[in-house]
Amino acid sequence: MREIEIKLKVKNMGLLEDKLQEKGCVLSESIYQHDVVYSFKNANEEFESSKEGDLIFRIRYLKDKAELNLKKQKSNEMDNLEYETVVENPEMMHQILSTLGYKPIIEVKKMRRKGKLGEYEICLDEVEKLGTFVELEKLTNDDDSPEKVREELFGILKSFGLSREDEETKGYDTQIYLLGKK
Repeated sequence: MREIEIKLKVKNMGLLEDKLQEKGCVLSESIYQHDVVYSFKNANEEFESSKEGDLIFRIRYLKDKAELNLKKQKSNEMDNLEYETVVENPEMMHQILSTLGYKPIIEVKKMRRKGKLGEYEICLDEVEKLGTFVELEKLTNDDDSPEKVREELFGILKSFGLSREDEETKGYDTQIYLLGKK
């Protein structure tokens, strides 16, 4: 499946939560996520100038489990083929990735609340070093038009008083990488 999402910086998370609740969106309790993002041979290209076909591996540590995630970039950082599975032994998975030439390069720590808006998943994130964001994503067929889906997603978020002007087109990992370069 193809995951297409948009991410917006949120100025007033409380107001957004109230509007979501009015629309019947039930959000999960806050979930702490610690992501370790791997890059091939410690290269920075994926963060400097991402392009279609880039591969990013991530081990996500949660309270009681870990997950391995692979994203293969399509048209931009918010448009990926995504594969995910639970990992019973994250240390062994780290060793496997290291043996394949992938090295941990970025860590992302956040508190996340998730919910459903019809066929869409919504995430409200408080990201260490970056601030507060909303992500709205849709799982689509591999050949769906990313621009058409993005317009659909913007239309939904606009109904909550959010603006396209607050869009963040980089993933949290890239944002943190770029912060470290300043």
